[in-house]
Amino acid sequence: MADTDFDVRGCKIHLRREGAGAPLLYLHGAQGLAGWEPALAALGRDFDVIAPDMPGFGGSAAGDRIDTIPDVAFCMLDLLDALGLGQVHVVGQCLGGWVAMEMALRCPGRFTSLNLVNSAGIRIKGTPRADMFICNQDELLHLLFAGDGGAAWLAQWGASPALMDEFERNGAAAAKYSWQPRLASLTLDRWLHRIDAPTQIVWGEQNQVIPLQYAAALNGLIPGSRVVTLPGCGHLAHHEQPQALAAVVAGFAREIAV
Repeated sequence: MADTDFDVRGCKIHLRREGAGAPLLYLHGAQGLAGWEPALAALGRDFDVIAPDMPGFGGSAAGDRIDTIPDVAFCMLDLLDALGLGQVHVVGQCLGGWVAMEMALRCPGRFTSLNLVNSAGIRIKGTPRADMFICNQDELLHLLFAGDGGAAWLAQWGASPALMDEFERNGAAAAKYSWQPRLASLTLDRWLHRIDAPTQIVWGEQNQVIPLQYAAALNGLIPGSRVVTLPGCGHLAHHEQPQALAAVVAGFAREIAV
């Protein structure tokens, strides 16, 4: 795995890169990435996976000009330019899915496909989401996982003092970008009809953070999109079902290439 830092218009962005095939940008969720996680390795069998820490997360700087999710989207577009990449596939988990949609609106034609995995970004009146920011550790694990994978995930983050510090930093960055309103833009839904990339909406059937109704809502807002559900899966599909997630992403890429 190549583990490098890039200067993106004055903001240090840390990224991991490995695999072979068409380039795929992986945008993590609110918890960030604890190194080269299983889903990235699984995706690397079919793609050249580029997995940055978004500004303020992990090893990346916060950036003086980056205060909102649209700011993060512009920064990630600048990163693609710095890497010399043209069209790319995108997988966006939770917060990363919101960033991916903002990128697609700002740069039509740039993306071979969008895979929105348990994506944040919109709000449905009368269908509340869970609040990851104001629950204790046991409650958080219950929200994030449908099965019993929470203990292993938490142990991964507790493997070293450095990772524990990163976990806390990631939580602060997620709150900065999505505290109010929680995990949503009040205007994004108005513009999703402009997304022109083939879009697949991947959802854990037992997602308690952002319920399955949000997948249907995104499907109705993004022209030509489709929904794929992962049975027995909660919010962190990339950790709970990494092989299944990689398979649906790769399958979608093969289908749209025909």
